[in-house]
Amino acid sequence: QHGAVKMTVADKTVGAVLLSISVSVFVYYTLWVLVTPFVDVDHAIQAYFPDRQLALVLPTVALVLGVTVVATFVALVMIKSKQKKKKSA
Repeated sequence: QHGAVKMTVADKTVGAVLLSISVSVFVYYTLWVLVTPFVDVDHAIQAYFPDRQLALVLPTVALVLGVTVVATFVALVMIKSKQKKKKSA
């Protein structure tokens, strides 16, 4: 197997941990957004979830920050590329 990628036990463990975290976050967020609106406000399960308003605010803030980081990175790479072209010319 000349071109095959060998996965070590550590790689598989990290992958399993990341997958478990992702599934847990997905299930928690799904319950938070889709189930809790239909449960009574004074029910005990409501104590495990923050205010529903945060369910929209947190992803929006994460998206804005993510786009800002990516745009900043692209801008810095373009600026450095332009500076290298000026030096070589």
